[in-house]
Amino acid sequence: MNSEASMPLAENLWGYGKRFQFVDDSLVRRFGANRQAVRILDVGCGTGKELAIPLAEIGYQVTGVDPHAESIRWAAASAPLGAKFICGMLCDVALQQFHAVIISEVLEHLDDPESLLCAGLDYLADNGILIITVPNGYGEFEIDSRLFHGLRLSVVRDAVHYVLRKFGRKPPPQVPGSYDTKGHVQRFTMARLRQIFACHGLRISQFRSSVFVAGPLIGHTVGHFDNFVRFNAGLADRLPPWACSGWFFALERDGSGGHPMPQEALRGIRER
Repeated sequence: MNSEASMPLAENLWGYGKRFQFVDDSLVRRFGANRQAVRILDVGCGTGKELAIPLAEIGYQVTGVDPHAESIRWAAASAPLGAKFICGMLCDVALQQFHAVIISEVLEHLDDPESLLCAGLDYLADNGILIITVPNGYGEFEIDSRLFHGLRLSVVRDAVHYVLRKFGRKPPPQVPGSYDTKGHVQRFTMARLRQIFACHGLRISQFRSSVFVAGPLIGHTVGHFDNFVRFNAGLADRLPPWACSGWFFALERDGSGGHPMPQEALRGIRER
């Protein structure tokens, strides 16, 4: 396996290709290109198909944990060499030190997100990186999702799929990032996240916005077009963070060393 270049994950409406690249870039910047030497704990990994498994495929030693049995069954059945998956809570993972702890698209589902963040830090090596990704609580994704479910447009979607099946045009099966369908209970702002990170002695070393729009209304219309997907992901890099649907953070403990975040990126984060 070539440790000099990562295998990119195909981009989609939610910016999972960017997220994968962000994680890999952050780890290579911190630990070098020998990915086989880097141990990762992915907390709330779901099926692993969008992050844990692709990271293992390019060489990282990945441990994923998730309490949802169906998601873990799929992950374990698909796991490449170097990856293992545990069905349970974080406390079910033997306490040990990882170079990176990932909590991706998880905190927004929890009533007490800081408890999980704090517990995750117990597994992080002193010079390690904590990767957090969350949706913008007031971005397009959340607004779009509330409209979609409030107007019960899922009924229309299901009717369209039914008609397609009747005419022999069954939509291709999709393996989700998780089979757990619990909704969001947190709406994060950048200011709240900065406060949480500071309270836990963390500083932002790398940051990137995910995509501009990403909700189900977009997903069931223009979100199927590859040109739009690429435009959507690229546009988020040119917009202020408050205008985007989600955010990626690489965090280090204060005083852990590493490269300071570029001032132009910090200015963008401070806008909200």
